[in-house]
Amino acid sequence: MIRPIRNLFLALAAPLLLAATASHAADIQPRTIKFSYVQPKESHMGYGVEKFAELVAKKSGNKIKVRGYPNGTLGGDLQTVSALQGGTIEMTTMPPGLLVGLSKEYGAFDLPFLFNSFQEADAVLDGPVGKRFLDQAPKGLVGLAYWDHGFRNISNSKRPIAKAEDLGGLKLRALQAPLMIETFNALGSNAVPLAFTELFTAMETRAVDGQDNPIVAFETNKFDEVQKHLSTTRHVYNPLMVMISRKAWDSYSAAEREILLAAAREASIEQRRVSREMEQSAIAKVRQKGVTITEVSDAERARMREKVKPVTDKFTREIGEDVVKAFHVEISKVRGGK
Repeated sequence: MIRPIRNLFLALAAPLLLAATASHAADIQPRTIKFSYVQPKESHMGYGVEKFAELVAKKSGNKIKVRGYPNGTLGGDLQTVSALQGGTIEMTTMPPGLLVGLSKEYGAFDLPFLFNSFQEADAVLDGPVGKRFLDQAPKGLVGLAYWDHGFRNISNSKRPIAKAEDLGGLKLRALQAPLMIETFNALGSNAVPLAFTELFTAMETRAVDGQDNPIVAFETNKFDEVQKHLSTTRHVYNPLMVMISRKAWDSYSAAEREILLAAAREASIEQRRVSREMEQSAIAKVRQKGVTITEVSDAERARMREKVKPVTDKFTREIGEDVVKAFHVEISKVRGGK
């Protein structure tokens, strides 16, 4: 009797499953999503956006299209945040530290010399701390996932930087965030806050002597044409927070939201891998183009960490000591496991 009952169950269930599938498909409407980002299409950001678009198309039966807008063609990071909040652009990805103007807690990601390795960063991003920041994205934004941007390193057009004293007097472009500005000033440099879209021209005209960015960004944006000294300061690790406009999100069906969330998180696995592989390739490429890469020792990095400690302490209080402690708890788990 078991087989006939099972067959009867399948016969009764089949129409329900088909109806559910049809209903699910009906909840997915044809639409095009604008995804703005400031790096070139050839960068790890570009790779992430293309992978995300591929996954969204596959999961939606080609109903939902994602169109990437690289090189800040729709505006710089802060302009794009405003556009997301207003609903004129649907998606973007950027370092979460750029959201400090909306929520000071996001400054925790930019605390100098917080992370020593990708493993430590991933432990925070993929654990309860990372989830908390996605879930509590500032007003008008929805956090979906974290991609990789890499460790920031300082370049300049004047001299090699092997120790903190070498930074003295250099005009360095800084992210438009108070923590990053004060970090550079504490190291003896003169911080000049600028949007990324203005950076190349500023270096070319010598309005600034240098900047900091992950090595992949340095290479794909052709900074080697105006900067011949690159130092592995690795002073800040930048994840990329993948965000969508709250206005757009609220207008989508549950099925569409599920597709976008799943695609963003699946893309993160490949994007992180590719980004970190690109870093090694970028080092070789810029060396071939005549850039001098100065390796900063762990001892000198520790000295730099000590020089910026007053800044770290100040912003830890502003961010919230409980928030920063949560980061350290996850990091210590990785360090303790070694």
